[in-house]
Amino acid sequence: MPSVETLRSFLLTGSVVFLSATIFFCLMRAALGPRYSDRIIAANIIGTKIILLIAVLSLIIGEGYLADICLIYAVISFLSVVVLARSVIERKEGSEE
Repeated sequence: MPSVETLRSFLLTGSVVFLSATIFFCLMRAALGPRYSDRIIAANIIGTKIILLIAVLSLIIGEGYLADICLIYAVISFLSVVVLARSVIERKEGSEE
């Protein structure tokens, strides 16, 4: 019977692999998306998944300062999505005039 620590390590490692694979698929959607909205949503999802990845790595490594990095990255990710959405809105309004 495996110990709890072994199961925890296996689960965290599996979640890192799963998050990395889904980040890759979201990156493909961001590159190939037919519309700008698809690309913005994919960028937002990538940012969220990277925050989760850093949090899981924080648990694996056991370093608490990585939680602070998660918070900083969350703010930067939010601001980047707002700027991207604003630029798309301005581009769309400029083309209608």
